[in-house]
Amino acid sequence: MERVSTKTRKLVLSAILSGIIIVLGVTQIGFIPIGPIRATILHIPVIIGAIFGGPVVGAVVGLSFGVMSFLQAPTDPTFAPIWAIGGFREILLIGVIAIVPRVLIGLVSAYVFKAVKKINKKKSAILFGVVQLAAFAFTIYNLIKNILQGESYWVYILIAIAILILVFVVFKNVGKYNMQVVITAIAGTLTNTILFIFLAYNFFKFDFATAFNIDVATVKNLWLTAGVTNGLPELLVSIVLINYIAIGLFAIQKGDTLE
Repeated sequence: MERVSTKTRKLVLSAILSGIIIVLGVTQIGFIPIGPIRATILHIPVIIGAIFGGPVVGAVVGLSFGVMSFLQAPTDPTFAPIWAIGGFREILLIGVIAIVPRVLIGLVSAYVFKAVKKINKKKSAILFGVVQLAAFAFTIYNLIKNILQGESYWVYILIAIAILILVFVVFKNVGKYNMQVVITAIAGTLTNTILFIFLAYNFFKFDFATAFNIDVATVKNLWLTAGVTNGLPELLVSIVLINYIAIGLFAIQKGDTLE
């Protein structure tokens, strides 16, 4: 019985997961149109790669995701109007938006998992609860501030509801979950959602406003709303799928040998 080398395992893992991303991208199964943007499940192989292969595998698989997203841009409802402009600047920035967040999914997920796998399940659950409580408190603070200032506040209501749903789903099934994997899945998914929206809005807010004949404030609200309404399903799906895939792979990994 010959033990599979670490280098070989990482190479095979990168190839398999990148192949899955290509298939999901080409068949459009990995991109789900919801309103003005597309929800995705392509971040799931990236996070799996980061957990089992570390930052290099995570970054490589994330790059595959990013390249696939960039190739989809001309027909993507989010970027089609921008791509139609056809300028070098616009295409370059679309490339940055498509690729950078996806590579960072792999890097962030790998280092988060490396950090949290050293603590037990109970402490991981407590850490998850503390982070969600802090996020909820920050959201309520901004909600109250905007109400008092007479500014738009409904996005913060959506965020607060999203946090409560996430906490309910996770703690209801905490006995079935590997909490270290759950925390990693959350970190990787939010890296993609938050950074993608941040870059898209800041790079193209005026272009979006012109293309859709709306003001910049409306563009901001639309992106925030899309981030919450699309990001929550992506997050819940990634938690469930990554958790059970990881549990299965951990079991296989214990007996990973070549005859």
